Amino acid sequence: MFPVFAGDPLSDMINGLQDPTFRISGPLISSLTVMAIVLIFAIVIGIQAHFQDPLKPAKGPLALAMWFIEYLENWGRGVMGRDPGNFTGYFFCLFSYLFMAFIWSITGFPSIIDTLVMPLALSLVMFVIIQYLGLRHQKWRYFHRYIEPIAIFLPINLVTMWSPIISTTLRMFGNCLAGSIIIGLINWALKNISVMLFSGLAVGYASPFDSPAAIWLSFIPIGVLNLYFALFSGYIQTLVFSSLNAVWFSAEMPENDPMGTVVQVTRGSEDKANA
Repeated sequence: MFPVFAGDPLSDMINGLQDPTFRISGPLISSLTVMAIVLIFAIVIGIQAHFQDPLKPAKGPLALAMWFIEYLENWGRGVMGRDPGNFTGYFFCLFSYLFMAFIWSITGFPSIIDTLVMPLALSLVMFVIIQYLGLRHQKWRYFHRYIEPIAIFLPINLVTMWSPIISTTLRMFGNCLAGSIIIGLINWALKNISVMLFSGLAVGYASPFDSPAAIWLSFIPIGVLNLYFALFSGYIQTLVFSSLNAVWFSAEMPENDPMGTVVQVTRGSEDKANA
């Protein structure tokens, strides 16, 4: 049986570096739970769509899904400058998972995104799709990008091609971890002030921080901050990461054709002449 570790992201990462033993951590369980919720919702939508009368308006989860799909298609056209095509399904899953991952800490279970491996996994998926699109539409000319404009630029181009993994991972991880640190510092300060002001409520407890005196000043501000960082900041980060996905995907796809082989957007006149 695998050991299960809960929730402190920094301790989890340090323990993982010191001891390579596989662990089923709290954030991993949270991530699997969120994926299960998205999967169940998708199955319910699929079943409802199978039995839905096309002449009648949709109701319940199917109506919500249809609205969300329409929103993503319009959003994709605006960001990518083209019909997103099959990527609508990808963005449906990405938006759903990522936003729920950001707000998951509201449930009281371990947070997901402030564990480094989770944003890293999402960034790796994005990177693989980018390279796949480049190979699909450019064929062997795809590899010419690594020596543009001349071969001596190979090391710089390699760094440039791989930098999205690092930049997007650290952006998500840093924003989420910064929110957790801010909440932790404010909670620590408010607990200390609350214990000083309401020390009479700590009588009979081994530690005043285990008593009701420790929460009188903290529960409302911390609740508000949790909602802010989870809902508002979570939505912003979801939108930013998804937009970066859309822009980089579009840069590897031909003009005026979401899944075809017409003209590559990001290549020079030589590639256009050979397309």
